[in-house]
Amino acid sequence: MKRFIKYLFCLLMLLMLVGCNSNTSSTNINILCPVGAPALSFVSEYENINKTGKIDFVDGSDQLIAELSKNNSDYDIIVAPINLGAKLIQNKQSDYKIKGIITWGNLYYVGTSDNDLKETGELALFGEGAVPQKIVDTVKINTSLTPKYYQSATLVQQQLLSGNVKVGMLAEPLASATIAKAKQNNLEVTGKSSYEIRDMLQENNLDVAYMKGTNGMLPTVFNHQPKNVKDKIMEAEKPVELIEEIIEYVSKPYETLLDQFAGSGNFVIACHNKDRNSIAIEKNNSMFEKMKNNI
Repeated sequence: MKRFIKYLFCLLMLLMLVGCNSNTSSTNINILCPVGAPALSFVSEYENINKTGKIDFVDGSDQLIAELSKNNSDYDIIVAPINLGAKLIQNKQSDYKIKGIITWGNLYYVGTSDNDLKETGELALFGEGAVPQKIVDTVKINTSLTPKYYQSATLVQQQLLSGNVKVGMLAEPLASATIAKAKQNNLEVTGKSSYEIRDMLQENNLDVAYMKGTNGMLPTVFNHQPKNVKDKIMEAEKPVELIEEIIEYVSKPYETLLDQFAGSGNFVIACHNKDRNSIAIEKNNSMFEKMKNNI
């Protein structure tokens, strides 16, 4: 019976180009950025930028291409996929210049056992001549497998699920989807915890960095006892101590956090205890009154 194990390969799934207009001002910066993962890179500076400038988030590449191609765009900085931005610059269709790189996400080696990297056979890869190959060539994880590049990550997934290869490289969310499909096919599936992944990175002399403002890596398990049922305001109520621990991992003091389903209001209490501002939303009038009394 096969086991699919997900190894963290390196912290790079999306490489972005940042272009700067010649009109860039140190006090008034306008930024255009795609929605999704790239936008998260601006979380810690969003409020500061919007005090004197602006950040616009767009879905899709049409507006990115249009603004990069303009002679006098209103945007001082445009975040765009490296293949899109570099192509426009190479073809002299943009006056923007590459000023920096934003990396986000993960590439994984997905395999059938812990020892697969030490065996002979094929290592299924994707992204030949692009960012994934650059990462493979740079990181050089020790393996006896022979690299073979496929046209797409989907083809790598097919090779893994069919049993033609034992190890393949995939990006999220396809890596997790591959493991999920393996489970559906009654294949035994195991995975590495976040701490095991961290240790693997450090063993390969790769630095582990956390998002600015966070308190390290999220634990695999949070150890907090829930209230007795009779003491709960609502059935899904979470302990204040649990919420306090979580918000210390994902936010900084005096930031504003939102709970769209406030329920008991324990989120508000936890934010107050940890010097965070909070906004709580509860549509049920009866629960809203209970929440006010609890707070």
